[in-house]
Amino acid sequence: MTALAPVTPLAWILLLLMAAPPASLDQVKSDPNSEHRARAAVDFAAVAERDAEAAYDKGDMAAVKSNLQTTQDAIELSRQAFEDWGKSASRHPGPYKYAETRSREILLRLNDLENRMDEPDRPLVEAPKNKIQEIHDAWFDAIMEKKK
Repeated sequence: MTALAPVTPLAWILLLLMAAPPASLDQVKSDPNSEHRARAAVDFAAVAERDAEAAYDKGDMAAVKSNLQTTQDAIELSRQAFEDWGKSASRHPGPYKYAETRSREILLRLNDLENRMDEPDRPLVEAPKNKIQEIHDAWFDAIMEKKK
């Protein structure tokens, strides 16, 4: 009988990265760790944005609207989680930088979606995109702020 090799830290990290994303925004909200909640919310927002694109490709405008609202809600949840965390972005930039980078990617995808949409459908994207841009800019400014 052979002995099992010990699991290395890198293997644990890979296992965690392959874990399934949260099934709902309520599941993200239930995470007691504010830093983890912020990261999971941004990841959830990215999934919701992709779902909005898929719904648009299928012509399901109700699902597009719902997924865009979920995207915005998830980014707002991430912002709230960072506020609950209470740590400065300039002193602890890693989690904030992750959220800022992911939100920028979401904004680029939203711009692409908006450009693909027919003219009458484009207002669906405007409000979520503006709110996400506002939060993204606040994170960027906080990261770049001089340490006090």
